[in-house]
Amino acid sequence: NALSRNYNILDIKVEENYDINFDKSKVINKAFEDAFKILIFKLIETKDRPKVKNISLKDKKNLIENFTISDEQFINNNYIGRFDVQFSKRKVLNYLNSRNIIPSSPNDIEVFLLPVLIDTNLNELYYLNQNIFYNNWNFHSESHYLINYILPNEDIEDYDIIKSNIANIENFNFKKITEKYNLQNEIILIMLKSNSQLRVFAKIKFEKNKLLLNRIYNLGNIESKDEIKDIIFDIKDSFEDKWKLVNKINTSIKIPIRLTISSKKTKLSGELENKLSSIDLISRYKIETFNNKEITYKIIFNGNPNKLL
Repeated sequence: NALSRNYNILDIKVEENYDINFDKSKVINKAFEDAFKILIFKLIETKDRPKVKNISLKDKKNLIENFTISDEQFINNNYIGRFDVQFSKRKVLNYLNSRNIIPSSPNDIEVFLLPVLIDTNLNELYYLNQNIFYNNWNFHSESHYLINYILPNEDIEDYDIIKSNIANIENFNFKKITEKYNLQNEIILIMLKSNSQLRVFAKIKFEKNKLLLNRIYNLGNIESKDEIKDIIFDIKDSFEDKWKLVNKINTSIKIPIRLTISSKKTKLSGELENKLSSIDLISRYKIETFNNKEITYKIIFNGNPNKLL
């Protein structure tokens, strides 16, 4: 129960010179700063990041429930520490709400990504290993990312299908390709290069939610890994924001839900309470009534009740 009420940021690595001026408290504060940044970036959209830029260390510490040093090493006058930091879920959510930020539940997700790169001037398809975005997509990641991308394998049949539909690629149904991977979540990422401009169009399916993304980038040199990396980071941030939209914790929405189970099912009752404690969209719950036949829970839910079910 205790862990379900916390946000746990694990394995924060901090390095510092180990000399006469070494101060352990500064190392711990650095771990707190890094853990807070990772947590907040998991919870809020990119547009809200400036609102938390100047939060004091004191305020950050007030949100911490506990921390542990999981490992310490002293190598060549260098200190290396690894920290696990637990933040109070309720305090964090209340703090963000006080700053007019609607956070999201930080749920990790696996997503199938099919990147399609087409040079519209040459009418040329760059498929998978010939696609510089495919080759570099998973090389660069951030610790706050919630989306784990599953990329496709080379398949000559898939290449022929896409190649034969270049003229209508934005309206093409990729189901014949995506269903092979048997994943609930998928993104079709279509990138159309024309001279020094790259137009990005994405069809996104997160669970039962269907979303779209449109972006236009200036691309001076498609062989420049730095340019490609910057574009990939921006696209990934956009996908992260779309996923966060699906998981918004809006405390202004307070839906009371009553749920009844048999009072004889004590094991089920315990499992239910553990689950209710772990769901971010539930602000609180209590046993409203009970007798020898049934237990009735009153749940305050901050979102669409269908998501809870």
